[in-house]
Amino acid sequence: MYDREATPLYQEDSLPFGRPLSLALTALAVTLSAPAAAQSQDPDTAAAAAALAEFEEACTRVDNLWPIPVCGAVVLVDPATRLAVANRPDPARRFSHLHGAWVGAWPQGMPVANTDVQWEGERWAMAMLPLSDDPFARLRLLAHESFHRIQRELGHDPSDPMANHLDEEEGRLWLRLELRALARSLETTGDEARAAALDGLLFRGVRRALFPGAREAERRLELHEGLAEYTGVRFALDATGRSPSEAAPLTARFESRPTYVRSLGYGTGPALGLLLDRYRPDWREDLEPASDLADLLAAALNAPEPGPDLQDRARSRAAPYGYAEVRAEEARRAERMSEERARYREELVEGPVLILELPERRLMFNPNTVVSLGEEGSVYPGAILEGPWGRLTLTDGAALATPGRDRARVRAPDLWEPEPDGNLAGPGWILELTPGWGAVPGPRPGDLRLELDP
Repeated sequence: MYDREATPLYQEDSLPFGRPLSLALTALAVTLSAPAAAQSQDPDTAAAAAALAEFEEACTRVDNLWPIPVCGAVVLVDPATRLAVANRPDPARRFSHLHGAWVGAWPQGMPVANTDVQWEGERWAMAMLPLSDDPFARLRLLAHESFHRIQRELGHDPSDPMANHLDEEEGRLWLRLELRALARSLETTGDEARAAALDGLLFRGVRRALFPGAREAERRLELHEGLAEYTGVRFALDATGRSPSEAAPLTARFESRPTYVRSLGYGTGPALGLLLDRYRPDWREDLEPASDLADLLAAALNAPEPGPDLQDRARSRAAPYGYAEVRAEEARRAERMSEERARYREELVEGPVLILELPERRLMFNPNTVVSLGEEGSVYPGAILEGPWGRLTLTDGAALATPGRDRARVRAPDLWEPEPDGNLAGPGWILELTPGWGAVPGPRPGDLRLELDP
């Protein structure tokens, strides 16, 4: 089972931002009336209402970080039961007032995720129940999702790319060293902190020099999830009275994630933002949609230009951050990944596949398991895919999606024989088929694609 903090499942869809989503969505949801939900879930409802009250109270004490208030409409939803607890009346005024909050059933067909959502014309922040027992983690999550609620109004592009270079040996090596340097800068002061921050920027410079396109991909990821996670961490630090130095372990823990291609901002965003708070406190006032957080920090520190000796300087500074150990670990990982990519190409590129159109980019996935296949797209193990044709849940398989995530493919079934309820079991997946849809031959022998009224 996925740990919601360490390995969230994400959603990419038309709701604008890809966010964590519980695997419980694969279970059959129970439709609850508001009174029944309140009775059967009363302890959880009380805890959820208390968490919302805690967040509202913190909002009165914490300085707003952005021109638009972060705090606003929030709804908490249990993905298994669809019980919803909101901090204000729901748009349709169907919820009941209970424990100082508004409680009801989350509408069928609406997503359940850590996300922001358009709910009958109103934009809300959403988080999944149950919330963490740790106050810092609760406040961080609610502030993170509340930032996504206002992100578009702030003018930031909600789309985010896959930073495929962060699945390569050299890309991972220099990112891991950067993370260690940024963490050291957060937990130290004075000249030591400044030197560590400059080291982190130096290691980033090597990575960007090695991979064309890395700068733009990383910049967009850090403005998307990075700003949201910075907001969550900064809000939680201020609300709990903790020092920014206590955020260093978050950056260090991020390094242990198995892949960074989609989750980069969660690791670097808070660190860059907190260091900018230290070295250029007014940075948020001048932030623009085209800004680069690392470039802002480099300017604040008066960092030297990369120069032709960039890699030599970086290697000379890398030893204290465990360069030899990280290099050896990444070499071993690269060998394993070469074998894994070959297997995925055999199954999802060369072999017969079922082609799935994703016109609304409804692709729910765990960002810590994404595998890049370069121009062919990315592999998403254990994902959930949705389209007009229905929903496909990968139980023990993977999907290969195009770079734009508007089309995907999974291994083709040996035999197309849906059950009377429209469900079809394939190799490592289950398809809940929309009535009227079926399979027709695809572009290659053995391929299939879904079509309405074939």
